[in-house]
Amino acid sequence: RRAIGGLVALSEDGCSPISIQQMAYVAGVGFGLMSGAFSMINLLADALGPGNQGGWFPGDTPLPLPAAFMTMVLIFLHTFWGILFFHGCEHRHWWETFCNPLYVGSLVPSYLLMVAAAAWAYLLSGG
Repeated sequence: RRAIGGLVALSEDGCSPISIQQMAYVAGVGFGLMSGAFSMINLLADALGPGNQGGWFPGDTPLPLPAAFMTMVLIFLHTFWGILFFHGCEHRHWWETFCNPLYVGSLVPSYLLMVAAAAWAYLLSGG
């Protein structure tokens, strides 16, 4: 709200050139793109080496598609989280900013995936 006051003071017609929803979207996209850039920088740095075929193991594809898809998902999630955060702050619904209403819907699959990966890692390490 303070930013809108500053934007109104700088505008020629006395109204804000950008709405709260637009600010939320821009902030979410900006944070998402920066998150995506940081998550892909290691892959891009590895791809610059001489004689590098782009993969880490023999038989890998030259394009690390799983990392690219995961980065895309995180960019979209940061965009959506930015919109939800701005909406929660604007309407004083603080639970929207800090709690996922369907938290169990994402928590249970995450723990199942963790247990499956732990069991697989245990078996691969000779356990």
